[in-house]
Amino acid sequence: MTKVGISDISKNPSIFDKLDDLAQVVNKKTNQVKGVFIPNSYLGMFEKVFEEIEYKKFVKRNNSLKDSLNEDSTLKDGLNNAY
Repeated sequence: MTKVGISDISKNPSIFDKLDDLAQVVNKKTNQVKGVFIPNSYLGMFEKVFEEIEYKKFVKRNNSLKDSLNEDSTLKDGLNNAY
């Protein structure tokens, strides 16, 4: 897998136009992988994985809302009162 530095991307953003392979986006100072570049030609192979990741992130973000509704019944107060 090709490694591309963050500074290389900021100096030459068109570097991705030349890549036809998967690439790790790396902070070369810390040697820490910050992300992965996937060429558009491989996008179909990863669609299910992206959907699963997005779903899990959605559930995680909204799980706190669900829990807060169970703990706090103030939103339910007055629902049975006639107006």
